[in-house]
Amino acid sequence: MRLIRGDGRDFSDDEVRATLQAHYAPPTDEGYWAALERRVMARVLSEGATTREWWSYFRGWVRIGIAAGIAAATIAGVAAWRTREARDRVAYEELLGSPSTLPILTETMGNDTTGAKREATLRYLLSQ
Repeated sequence: MRLIRGDGRDFSDDEVRATLQAHYAPPTDEGYWAALERRVMARVLSEGATTREWWSYFRGWVRIGIAAGIAAATIAGVAAWRTREARDRVAYEELLGSPSTLPILTETMGNDTTGAKREATLRYLLSQ
């Protein structure tokens, strides 16, 4: 891989690696590490002075947690309702059979065309 700067100079992989290693290398000065330790310990001690309980950190998450709980309960309720509806439909079809297996009366069946029309309409409505 070749990197080209705006001035047209090419950098090899070894040059890029050496530059990045020098830039991201940990500090060798012991004073840096001592200062870092002092800053960390000062922060820990200042947090300990307030004596916050572990649950006090979650105060900002209350609304999000309630919203997530409501959403989960709603989804579970809809799923339970749809499952019950499907179970009832399957039980109904097992009891009465599929609507497609019911005979449909037509106008040509029998002499009374008014009764045949009523029966055909009833069968059509029951099959829906």
